[in-house]
This record gives sequence, structure tokens and C-alpha cells, in this order.
Amino acid sequence: MASGSNDNTIKLWDIATGGEIRTLKKDSGYVYAIAISPDERTLASGGSADNIIKIWRL
Repeated sequence: MASGSNDNTIKLWDIATGGEIRTLKKDSGYVYAIAISPDERTLASGGSADNIIKIWRL
């Protein structure tokens, strides 16, 4: 699972344990939207004031 925040980060979570797996740091702007590919290898984030959609390899 992934969550976006107003501190410019995206956190990846282990659903079974509730523990944080990894933090991705965005250059600027809040993270308003996240989408994960079906194979869970790619994540897209966007919707911030900087109007940038970023693609992350997981």
C-alpha cells in the first residue's frame, strides 16, 4: 500500500505488519494522487501545485 503526504513524501507500507517499507521523497509540492501498476513495479504520483507527474520504479 502507498500513501502520499503534504511533507512531499510517498510512503510504502507492508499491509501485513503495518510497518513502513520505504519512503520516496518528491522534489516539491504535496502528493495528491498515487497509482500503482498491476505488477507493483511502477508508481505514479501527481496532483501537486508544481503540476508534475512523477514515475517511480519500485
